[in-house]
Amino acid sequence: MLFTGQCHCGNIQLRFESAFSPADLPLRACQCAFCRAHGAVAATDPRGRLTLTAGAANEVRRYRFGLGVTDFLICARCGVYVAAVMEIDGQHFASLNTNVLRQRAELTQAPQPVKYDAENAEQRRARRQRNWTPAELHLGAG
Repeated sequence: MLFTGQCHCGNIQLRFESAFSPADLPLRACQCAFCRAHGAVAATDPRGRLTLTAGAANEVRRYRFGLGVTDFLICARCGVYVAAVMEIDGQHFASLNTNVLRQRAELTQAPQPVKYDAENAEQRRARRQRNWTPAELHLGAG
């Protein structure tokens, strides 16, 4: 299945290739303050692929908080949170905010609430390397 999407203004575009259909894509509702403030509904597929491309790299903001190991990608033009990205051993892994997908109305799974507060940086990296989507970034220096 190919999902496509973008931030509100279209500066950050994405292609999410997944083995899941829209009706079967597992969704998560992270309970951290950032994700709750943005109303994020996350999805990943470790067998999939996410490609993120920016039209204007200088309009992509990378925000870090908590353990400081993850870049939360936000469009500086329109303020939309698109994805969380982490680099591990030279490879990028991402969790997508499904609210930016064109197919979001077709996503029918109830988001499962999740909390990761008890993880340290090493545990977080290991979980994300196992569970997040391999990603290709064309965002410039941002």
